[in-house]
Amino acid sequence: MKKSVTPATVPDKAAYHHGDLRRSLLDAALGLVESHGVQGFTLREAARAANVSHNAPYRHFPSRTHLLIALAIEGQGHLLQGLQTAVRRATDARERIVRLGTAYMEFAISHAAHFRVMFSSDVARNRTADLTAAQNATFEFFENELLATEQGGLIRQGAVQNHALVGWSALHGAAMLVLDGVLDNTAIAARRKPREMAHLIIETLLTGILAPD
Repeated sequence: MKKSVTPATVPDKAAYHHGDLRRSLLDAALGLVESHGVQGFTLREAARAANVSHNAPYRHFPSRTHLLIALAIEGQGHLLQGLQTAVRRATDARERIVRLGTAYMEFAISHAAHFRVMFSSDVARNRTADLTAAQNATFEFFENELLATEQGGLIRQGAVQNHALVGWSALHGAAMLVLDGVLDNTAIAARRKPREMAHLIIETLLTGILAPD
């Protein structure tokens, strides 16, 4: 007697023959974020963009939120790698900090979809332990670089966490202004490229804006 197969055990043909389904869905979601924004797509639309059945995503992502979190974790990994690469051959403490700033801006521009997902309210409201660990790894790397700068006598001692928060906030705000086109053709941007803006922000933070006594 031929053994029957229940519908639940029948492989999804589109997913089965698709190859790396998870990667395809992540890439499809990134494309949708680029064109429609973080909140501008559904899991079903991601499946359609990946050319798989609407049930296929559930093999890897129980919900759209899970898909966004996976993208955010991936993005944090790319950002951390970019920061590490930026300072790998730099020995001067000041130069390392400036390189971190420009690397952050360059990541935001070159990985705009990841960047928007990483810092979206959808992700922040549903932060998982894995995502928190990825976020902490990136921020701790930034903090450790500042700590080394402090120990080298370049910046004021005893406030590394505060300096890291201020530096990150300034860079992130500038990156979002660039991504949203707010600074385009404005006098305040003075035709500076994103990398130049990041350099200006870090140098200004390091020197301060108060007039000397």
